Amino acid sequence: MGILYGIGVGPGESTYLTEQATKALAASSVICVPKSKVERTSVAYSAAKAHLPATAIVEELLFPMTRDEKELQEHWEQAASRVAQLVAEYGTVSFLTIGDPLLYSTFGYLMKCLGSLAPSVQVEVIPGISSFTAAAALIKVPLVEKNERLAIVPVPISVDDFIGLSRYVDTVVFLKVSSAYEETLALLERTGFAHEAYLVSRVGSKDEFWTNDPFAYRDKAIDYLSLLIAKRRRN
Repeated sequence: MGILYGIGVGPGESTYLTEQATKALAASSVICVPKSKVERTSVAYSAAKAHLPATAIVEELLFPMTRDEKELQEHWEQAASRVAQLVAEYGTVSFLTIGDPLLYSTFGYLMKCLGSLAPSVQVEVIPGISSFTAAAALIKVPLVEKNERLAIVPVPISVDDFIGLSRYVDTVVFLKVSSAYEETLALLERTGFAHEAYLVSRVGSKDEFWTNDPFAYRDKAIDYLSLLIAKRRRN
């Protein structure tokens, strides 16, 4: 039957891997690495590399950055088929994902496809530290307290959708902000979240950076591993 581990490696550095994750990696014969571009180095692989067995086979799986649902489905099914082959041949396989495997991760789609193509494969999910919890620890700001509400929002989001959502939450985490940074700052200004906001990039790495004045970076290039935490204090 074999087993597939879906491993969250944390926000991007080896020190964020859990003990459970390192044990699973040590037991794995094959390490599957998701990539959005053929020429791009996988952040998840870089984070886990120090914990991989010397004999482990590294298999790169391409998940392109596209909104074409048909193309995405084809890649998910191809990846699931290849993972099923590897599990059948080698027994124990790990699939790496940055952050947590079940939070805006390609692993969730892979797991669904694998359930249809090869239901006999045992799947174990090993959670990872999410970028926004690591970011909150870095800036030492509680995400929510008492009965406050938290929203996790991938960018971009329409003005109408966010205005509707913003009525019900006290803290918003915006993920992938580099793709629409100016628009996201404008949303903060329109909805009362501009007074306390933090830009965090590359959390946990030697290049980590944060500021409590994200508006000062309005005309600058924002690293693609960046997020915004915005709070609206209710008196």
